[in-house]
Amino acid sequence: MKEKQVHILIGCADARDLNQIQLDAINHVTEDFRKKRDIEVEMHTIRAAGSFVTPDVVMDIKRTFEQAQRNVSDANVPIYYFVHIQTHGHLTEDSNDSYISHVHDLKIVEGSPLNCGMLGASSVGVEIERMIVEEKPEIEVRGKKIRIYNDTKIKTLLTEVYAYEGYLAGDWITSIDLLRTHPRHQRTILERAIQHDSELKMLNIQITCGINDYAIHAMIRVDDGEPEVEFWDTVQAYIRKHVKSDRNAKDLLISQSQKQKPLAGLLNMSDPRMASRIHAANYYMDLKGIKHNGEYLPNTLFNMTGTSFDIPHTPFGPYVIAGFFYAVKHLQLTDQMVMGYDANQTARIVQKINNDPLMSMIVKKFNVNLIPINQVDFLKKA
Repeated sequence: MKEKQVHILIGCADARDLNQIQLDAINHVTEDFRKKRDIEVEMHTIRAAGSFVTPDVVMDIKRTFEQAQRNVSDANVPIYYFVHIQTHGHLTEDSNDSYISHVHDLKIVEGSPLNCGMLGASSVGVEIERMIVEEKPEIEVRGKKIRIYNDTKIKTLLTEVYAYEGYLAGDWITSIDLLRTHPRHQRTILERAIQHDSELKMLNIQITCGINDYAIHAMIRVDDGEPEVEFWDTVQAYIRKHVKSDRNAKDLLISQSQKQKPLAGLLNMSDPRMASRIHAANYYMDLKGIKHNGEYLPNTLFNMTGTSFDIPHTPFGPYVIAGFFYAVKHLQLTDQMVMGYDANQTARIVQKINNDPLMSMIVKKFNVNLIPINQVDFLKKA
């Protein structure tokens, strides 16, 4: 092996934000790099509503890169690190949809159901605040139980459980300000976080950012194409080519162009093979007697991932909680699959949901059906 590349996609939990052509592109280009260039590519995905780069997402990035270093058998093989920040929306027909474009040449179709739901994240935060006040949960702080029933007590909840000083709606959970500039803003946040972390700073992480335009079913970079990342650019070129020429793309594109209406939710660990979503989708469709051909269609699962989902005594991040609430209440996804690598890891993820005050409150209030599944069982059946 000449070198190793570790790529992380920070994408939205939106059910339309993954399709089979994207999966095929990554698999094809990864294999090409391995066979023809002796370069090993490891692909990870972190999915949270709105693609926000929050402290928990930064920690996910750090854990992923640390584990990649541990997994290299030859210490002399150089490793290169990349993060790709991608949001999604519906661009107007007169926008410049070239692969490399500029925010001033892009226009969003206002009010389109294809735009990211986190344009209204602050409103979701207000709804969560109302739920808390109505439910009046108790939390334990240094051996003393405190009932949460107003804005001041919600601040206490955030401080004591989520280590955040401030309010919930419009503060801890805030809307995307401008969709066109959102990926660039998240890139800046990540760059600043890297500069203040001595370990991440040493890795020379390359960051790209772009918008996945559901009107043309392809990604547009809004970073001047800098830095040039051959693997990622080749993947995106493959997608653009096959979206136009693939005979089987019709159903895929129709599904991606529709209003978000997935079948179920999925919470799982970040998977370097990006296969978890496919297994879970097939399992759920088999469970419900829905016909499928084994390939992944967009608009099937509302998916959130993270490297710390299996650490049960730590809380979830703000946009995982906001995304979970949005999926359960507004998309009516009361079936939520929980998937780890094996049964033990899955049980830890379920325990984390139950331990988190806000996540457990959502589960109880909306009578969410947590469906535990794991990859080991899928591999046995295969």
